[in-house]
Parts: sequence; structure tokens; C-alpha cells
Amino acid sequence: MNKLKYKSLVNEVGEGDSTKSGGRKPILLKVNHLYGYFISLDLTYSSVEVMYNYFDGNVIKHESYDLPDEKVSSILSIIKKHIDIQEKLDTYNGLLGVSVSIHGVVDNEQHVTYLPFHETEGISIAKKIKEITNVPVVVENEANLSALYERNFNHNLSYNNLIALSIHKGIGAGLIINNQLYRGANGEAGEIGKTLVSKVSDNVEIFHKIEDIFSQEALLHNLSNQLNEKMTLSKLIQFYNEKNPVVVEEMEQFINKIAVLIHNLNTQFNPNAIYINCPLFNEMPEILEAIKNQFKQYSRNEIQIKLTSNVKFATLLGGTLAIIQKVLQINDIYLDIKA
Repeated sequence: MNKLKYKSLVNEVGEGDSTKSGGRKPILLKVNHLYGYFISLDLTYSSVEVMYNYFDGNVIKHESYDLPDEKVSSILSIIKKHIDIQEKLDTYNGLLGVSVSIHGVVDNEQHVTYLPFHETEGISIAKKIKEITNVPVVVENEANLSALYERNFNHNLSYNNLIALSIHKGIGAGLIINNQLYRGANGEAGEIGKTLVSKVSDNVEIFHKIEDIFSQEALLHNLSNQLNEKMTLSKLIQFYNEKNPVVVEEMEQFINKIAVLIHNLNTQFNPNAIYINCPLFNEMPEILEAIKNQFKQYSRNEIQIKLTSNVKFATLLGGTLAIIQKVLQINDIYLDIKA
């Protein structure tokens, strides 16, 4: 901390309030926002999302680039083409670090061990991006970064334990336990989408991944098959509002499945709150109320079930926080960063 003050990176401005369970009070820092900037990358299924942030976390700009294919080499080509590492963006020291969000598993050595929606081609993402940028790099699972966002950007110091539940093409959970991100022995904690459930068909037991049944992508896939047309999120919402019986029934089943999923998470981890990041819920927030009501049928426990406050940028902002903490080497201190 003294070294940071000496370098004029931060100034200590006091202490925050301790949590309800006590413990050490967080140190409040004022960051010199023009000292440099960070880049956060989100490698989605179809695009590379890029966010630039000042040293204090405030957003400079956001850019999006479509992917031509599923190859990691194509992602690296986009980064090389569109990111100018020499650009200082009116800061004193320019680019200071890069975070990378992936929809997969990252072990504790920063190796990507599971990347279902991209072809790795044997490429180390962390190593290659560090070679391109020549700055510190953090690679992390997108749900974990969303959990960091919920813990820090919303100043949830009263929540020692929370879950960021990501429901998109797959399902993942970022786990904050005792105010710390819990990754597990090999970075696979929270990979709830890979949990197996059984179905019996013609006296044969078949196992399916939860995300193949419960995810937003699974919902759209089921509706596409039943309606015999390609179903998109906008079409789903339109058909639901028009009270299409097939869509209404599928939505009711989907609501029940998510309520069961939340119940199971609650019994396993007993968090203070569960934040849901799902594009469908963002477009139709009334679904959340239906899930809450259904959840009460399974559990008597009081738990805060909320939508994330920033569906579009939660992962990128969580990545910003992760790389700031890595550069400052203060993972156990909360930063008062404004999104």
C-alpha cells in the first residue's frame, strides 16, 4: 500500500463500514484515474467485446467486433488489428493491463482448459495476448467476473456470500463466498451447467447436462423444433405477448426449471443474494417475479433474487476490476469504482 502511495497511484481517504458479520474494515482508496488505462475483452460466441477503462475503472469507450469463425487465431487477429497498444488515450502511462473473459474454464495457472464455443488450436490465450500487448493479462470465466462486478460495483459489502447466475447459451455461476471469489481446485467451481440430470425414455436412462435443458439457448431450440421455424429472442417475446399457446407453455416450464435451479443453488451455498444475468429476463423482467413466486413453492428461506444491474457490461466491468486488482496487488481491498 505504501508503495502505491509513493508512486501516486492511489491515496488513502479513510475506511469503509465493516460487514454485518464483523471483520476488518475495507480501506477506501482514491485512484489517480489518468495514470493509465485498462482493456477488458469478452470473447462471446459471435463477437469480441472491447471496453477501455481509466485507471479508476470509469469507462472510456466500448467497441464490438464480429467473429468470422470460431477460431482463437481469428480472435487474436482482431485484437492485433483494432487495439493500438501505443495509444495513451490522454493518460500518463497508456495501457497498463488486459482482462479476458471466456465462456469456459480457466485453471489457477491461467490455462484455458475448456472452451466449448471456440477452437483453441492449441493456443494459449493468456500467453498470446501478453505477447501482443506486453502488459499483465488476466483470463477468467465470465460468470466469475460477473460475480466480482456484483460484489464491488454495487458496493454489496453487506453481502458476504452471493452468486452471479449467468443464463445464456450455457449456464454458469460465479461464487462469492466469505467475500472472496471461489474458483475451486482447478477453476471449475460454478460450472453448474455441466451438472447431469437423468431422463428415462423407453426404459433407458439417459443423462443430460442441465444447460441443455435449462438455458435460454435450450428454450429457443425447443421452440424452434415445436413451431418449425427459427426462434429468436425477439420472436419469443412477440409470440409470448400474443399468447401463443406453445410459447406460453414452454415459458411456464422454463420459469419452473429456473426456480428449481435457484432452489438447488440456495440449498448448496445459502447465499445472501443471487443475481441473474440473462438477456431474456432483461427484456421481460416480469419473468423474474414469476420465478420468485415459484421459488417460494420449494423453499421457505428468504433470499434476494435480483436481475444484474448491468446485463450488457457486467462481465466487462468485472474484468476491469480483476485486472486493476492484479496490477495493484490488492485483491482483498474494495475499490470504489463507478461504472
